Parts: sequence; C-alpha cells; structure tokens
Amino acid sequence: MPDNKKALIRYRILDKCFSDKYHKFYIDELVEKCNDALEDAAKHPVSKRQIYADIEFMKSSDGWNAPIVSIQDGKRKYIKYSYDFSIVEAPITDMELEQLQTLIVSLSRLQGIPCYDWIGELLTNLRYKLGVRGVDNDIIGFEQNRDMKGIKCLPDLIDYIIKKHPIELCYKPFTGKDILWTIHPYYLKQYNNRWYLLGYNDEYKDISIIPLDRIEGMKLSDVRFVPNRKYDFNSYFKDIIGVSFDKDLEVRHIVLRFSKGRLPYVISKPIHHSQCVEDEERGIVTLDVIPNKELVSQLLWFGNDVEILSPIGLKEQIMEKIKEMYQIYFDVK
Repeated sequence: MPDNKKALIRYRILDKCFSDKYHKFYIDELVEKCNDALEDAAKHPVSKRQIYADIEFMKSSDGWNAPIVSIQDGKRKYIKYSYDFSIVEAPITDMELEQLQTLIVSLSRLQGIPCYDWIGELLTNLRYKLGVRGVDNDIIGFEQNRDMKGIKCLPDLIDYIIKKHPIELCYKPFTGKDILWTIHPYYLKQYNNRWYLLGYNDEYKDISIIPLDRIEGMKLSDVRFVPNRKYDFNSYFKDIIGVSFDKDLEVRHIVLRFSKGRLPYVISKPIHHSQCVEDEERGIVTLDVIPNKELVSQLLWFGNDVEILSPIGLKEQIMEKIKEMYQIYFDVK
C-alpha cells in the first residue's frame, strides 16, 4: 500500500465523500475536495486521472476492497459506497500485516536507545492489539552503539531544534579547559557511529560542528534564537565525506588507482556519490570532493590497495602520514 502522506490525505477525503449518504459526489467534485485538502496541507494538486487511480486502488485487494460503485445520474455518474463502509474501520489486510511484521523487526533494533524509549510501548501495543509480533531471534544487525557517550543528549537536542531553543553548552575538548558556548541548534548528523550537533555559535558568529560525546552539560539560554537562513544541510554535506571541512577549500577532482582485488568492492560500495569509474581495466576511479581528514582516513584504510594519482597535495599528505606510521613501527630516524 502506498505510504505517501499525500496519498493518505486523498484516501481519507474520498472515504468521507463515499460514506456521505446525503450528498452525491461526481468526479469533478471529488477532485476539488481532494485538492482543497491538499492545499491546506501545502501539497501539490492532483488530476482527475489520479483520483480514478486512487479509486481503483481502494477497490483492490491491495487497498481495502472498498465497495465503491458508480451510479448513473442523467448524463453523469456519482460515486459512493454500495453499503455502510469506511477504510478507517476496515480490518487490517494481509499485506498490511506483512508490512507491520517487517516494521516491528526493524523497530525492535532501536529499543534501549534514549531517543527511542517510546518504541517499546508501541511494539507492545501492536503485538497485543493486532496479534503481530517480530521474530524470536534478531535477523538484522544494525551498526549502533547504545552506550556511546553523549547519546542521552539526543532527545533534548531534537526537541530544542524543533522548538528553536538556544542552549548554553559546556564543551569539553580533549585537551585544555571546558568551554562555555551559546549555540543555536539547527541539525544533527551521524557519521561513523558518532553523532554531531550543528548550530550557530555566538562566539564565532558561524556554524560549529560539535560531537555529542564532548558535551558535558547543557541548558536553555534566554537569548533570542538566531534562525537558520543560510544553510541547506543536504547541500552542506554534499561535497564532503564525513562532517568536517575547511570552508576555504574547494571541490577537487581526485584520481585514484585501485588494485584489481579491491576495485570490485569500491564499485559495489562507492566512497562518495560523485564516484566515477574512469577506467575499470586500470582500476582508475575519480571523486569530486573537498579534501578533509575523513577522506584521508578513508584512503589510509585502503592501505596498499589504492594509489593517489592526483592532486599532488593530497598525495603528499598521504605520503607524510605513511612516513609517520613507518617511523612509529620501524623507528626510522
């Protein structure tokens, strides 16, 4: 069944019209009713063809087996239920049960994480009311760290972002004294099993990227919230790997050569969405990204399976890292 919010709005409006015993609804009126509701929900309008498709879906076994009929009325036809019926009160279908079963298996993996305490109660209600349950043993293993320091901040930070509350935050660097910042929280980002808060920092007058595990404490601030009018975070992270980058750097065309043994894995799991296989025979792969420490870590992780061909600056940076590692392990002076 489509789970599109826009579709659900249409189904509810059509259901209400078809259940109305005192009014006749012709196709043009159904389209108008649906578009009025979609406009209120800030959704784009739909066509008559879409409403006909919705009716066919509601009548199908994948929908609700709704008893929808067309009644001739002069030169036109109005549409209604042939008997008392409502999709709101309709019994759950086999397809919906299968979808819920899959959903429960996935949701059960989130139990125990502070931000998702509500899931345990939800799953209990689903199992009790609908007779739906998951499997006895886990069948999916998600990468997550429920004991990660700072994860308990997630529920409050989500609430502060939604409600646009500035916060006073105590940041603990790995070295040096604790720092007090006033942060206007905008966005939460997870990378490499670690959470980061992005927000406007009053001290620096710019965005700060703060790992949650370095937050020692936080409370609401009474300063006026500075709204985010500058950053689209989907675009913000588009040209990087991970979360960190130097704003003075630009996107670079990076050319890599992979070993024949490693290349198939890199093709099946791209390093970045910009990845392009230029020459599969020679193992040449390109990326268009802003170089940062996460990119360097990723390339070092490939070890001798990758060679940086360009740019020369990135190649020299990797060479310096390898030299430092060599000195640690082989005591080269």
